[in-house]
Amino acid sequence: MDARWLVVGLAIVLVAAFLFQPKEGRPGEGTFPIVGRPAPGFALPGLEQGFATSEHRGRPMVLAFWTTWCGACKHDLAILEEFHRRYGDRVVVVGICPERWGEVPEIAARYGITFPILFDPGAGVTRAYQLSENLRYPFTVFVDARGEVSGVWVVSLRDPDFLLDLLGQ
Repeated sequence: MDARWLVVGLAIVLVAAFLFQPKEGRPGEGTFPIVGRPAPGFALPGLEQGFATSEHRGRPMVLAFWTTWCGACKHDLAILEEFHRRYGDRVVVVGICPERWGEVPEIAARYGITFPILFDPGAGVTRAYQLSENLRYPFTVFVDARGEVSGVWVVSLRDPDFLLDLLGQ
């Protein structure tokens, strides 16, 4: 039974990768209406302190929307942490979780997260970036230094170099 669920899960990831990724151009272009638009500003509370996009203007940002129940999201947290340690002086990395906030400190500690983890109660910011009623996780948004959404990635990240390639597109 466990092997069947693994096969089903892998099939879902492969179908999502095929359906939701662009054939050319910027990641998510043509599939996610937010690509090419100004990034919605926000201010949210966090584990250590709050975070406001207005305080980070002029720097590219990686906004990682995740949930506590999502295994792929936790995998991405480890990738994002490594990316943050390598490039955090040049790119702002932020994790945004809309639910089960009580579980977040333990998860952040387990993965050694040093980038800001923010709480999005009611998923208002998450919805502003996805522009969709049916939220998908993990969901990573790339914002360029001008404040424009330059891309979206809706499946798991492979590694920090892959993330850097996506950001460069």
